[in-house]
Amino acid sequence: MKAEWLNDEKQAGVFHLRADAREFSEAATAAGLNAYRLDIGHAHDKKDLLVHVSKAMNFPDTFGGNWDAFADCLKDLSWAPAHGAGWVIILDKSKHFCAGHHHEFKDAMDVMAEAAEFWRGQGKALWTLICGPDGWQSGWPDSPAV
Repeated sequence: MKAEWLNDEKQAGVFHLRADAREFSEAATAAGLNAYRLDIGHAHDKKDLLVHVSKAMNFPDTFGGNWDAFADCLKDLSWAPAHGAGWVIILDKSKHFCAGHHHEFKDAMDVMAEAAEFWRGQGKALWTLICGPDGWQSGWPDSPAV
C-alpha cells in the first residue's frame, strides 16, 4: 500500500479511512510520517477518549485532560518524535464512540481539524483518519487516496 500522498500537508485534515488500519499505519511510517494507531473502541466518554489519545501519543504529564489542553498538545508536538513531513493519527474502531458520543467525537475532530490547519501553516501534515467496520459511514469525507 502506498501512502506518499500523506506528505502533502495542503490536503491534511480529518478523513474517513476505508483501508485496513494496521496496514495503513505501516504505510504511513514507510512514507516517512510519525504514525499513531489508536483503538478507541472501548472509550466510553470524553475523558476516556482523551486518556486513550494521550497515552497512545505519549502526551506530556502536564496534559490537562480537556479540549483546550488537547488542542495545545496537538499544536505543540515538540515532545513527539518528528519524522519527515508530519504525523498521522489513525482512530481505529471508531464506530462505537462516534455513534454513542457523537457530540464529543465531533468536538474532538474539530480540535484535530484546527490542529491540521495550524500544521499546514508550518509546512507539516497532521492527518486524523477515522476507521470503523466495512460499510460504516463516519460522516467525515473519505481520505484523498488509498
